[in-house]
Amino acid sequence: MSLLSRLPAGLLLACALLLSVPARAEPSVTQYFHDLQSLQAGFTQRVSDAQGRTVQESAGSMAMQKPGRFRWDYTAPSPQTIVADGQRLWVHDPGLDQVTVRPLDAALGGTPLALLSGAAPIEDVFKVGPVQNRGGLSWYLLTPKDDGSDFKALRVGFRGDTLAALELEDALGGRTRVEFSHLQRNGRVDPAQFRFTPPPGTDVIGDAG
Repeated sequence: MSLLSRLPAGLLLACALLLSVPARAEPSVTQYFHDLQSLQAGFTQRVSDAQGRTVQESAGSMAMQKPGRFRWDYTAPSPQTIVADGQRLWVHDPGLDQVTVRPLDAALGGTPLALLSGAAPIEDVFKVGPVQNRGGLSWYLLTPKDDGSDFKALRVGFRGDTLAALELEDALGGRTRVEFSHLQRNGRVDPAQFRFTPPPGTDVIGDAG
């Protein structure tokens, strides 16, 4: 499995959504993301196929800070670090002794990533559905207006007024679900963790600037 193939669309969507400011969506969701400046949490991630069978599970910790900075440290099943420094996206796989770097706009670009990162108002491209209660969470549904989109829906789950989970359903029926734990919202975040320097001797693919 290549390095970039381990970087799921669901994760990038989660990052992009956390850095966005939705407009004219459900008031509580709008207010939550409007006020969100930073976030730190543990996470578990599960990828399932169209039949609901789990095909990949992983876990780690994450942090984000507006504008355009986030970090995901996978600890299981194997280590991997993903860092956005506001300009570039770095992906470090110690097992491959390899770092891939891309411009952040390119990594998050295209439909729907650019839209979710705030490049365009969400309501221009997404239909915002009513709240649905499922599994103890209140889920807000975003569905693309473009029938040619490569995903069906993005769901944002809250437990009370706390962000609990994100779930992406792709066009083939597969799902990527990210659940958060020990979440700290708008606390102090060390900016140093959003800077990345490739370890000496690591193979760097892309323009590190």
